[in-house]
Amino acid sequence: MDALQLLTWSLILYLFASLASLFLLGLDRLAIKLSGITSLVGGVIGIISGITQLHGGVTLVARFATPFDFADLTLRMDSLSAFMVLIISLLVVVCSLYSLTYMREYEGKGAAAMGFFMNLFIASMVALLVMDNAFWFIVLFEMMSLSSWFLVIARQDKTSINAGMLYFFIAHAGSVLIMIAFLLMGRESGSLDFASFRTLSLSPGLASAVFLLAFFGFGAKAGMMPLHSWLPRAHPAAPSHASALMSGVMVKIGIFGILKV
Repeated sequence: MDALQLLTWSLILYLFASLASLFLLGLDRLAIKLSGITSLVGGVIGIISGITQLHGGVTLVARFATPFDFADLTLRMDSLSAFMVLIISLLVVVCSLYSLTYMREYEGKGAAAMGFFMNLFIASMVALLVMDNAFWFIVLFEMMSLSSWFLVIARQDKTSINAGMLYFFIAHAGSVLIMIAFLLMGRESGSLDFASFRTLSLSPGLASAVFLLAFFGFGAKAGMMPLHSWLPRAHPAAPSHASALMSGVMVKIGIFGILKV
């Protein structure tokens, strides 16, 4: 079993934990245990996947056709994505262990719903790292932003809601810039696959425009100045284990996006 196949099993476990938490609404104690243990196992498999790919060194590519040419599901795992998978998975293991006790304070306060969004957040981040199609990249990027936003406002107090609204606005402003950059490259290449983007030769003016759009779009997610105002407000508002992933990993996704484009 290669690294990409291992990562697929990791993603399946995160999605299972997410959906199971949804069906366990009102059964918070059981949801906490199931979500924490399942994501822990998913994280361990993710660690093995990252190490396997870094040791092997050969870029892995898998492509799955869809009825729409622009939305073919293309996965690509290279050393950079493997390193990021390894880092995320290590943090997931730590956060999952911590959540088994920490989330008890949320029993009766929506712990199962938090498990749903937490595992969806993890799955979208991990899948994003190996996605090699701009359409699905944006879908996963939005999934990551929305699920983390729900975690930010989970406490439902004035501070968390205000922090969540600021985060929501800046995150989606960044997404719009990224979408425009991808559409410009897609128009020139005739495809939304990153493989075609990597071989694309743009005019200096268009290349500069695409770079600036992507830089500020992903920079908003990375918390770069002057787009950082959401970061010190949103991260503390989220539950502690979610905040650890947001500050430890999610902001790095922005840097990863800049490097990928």
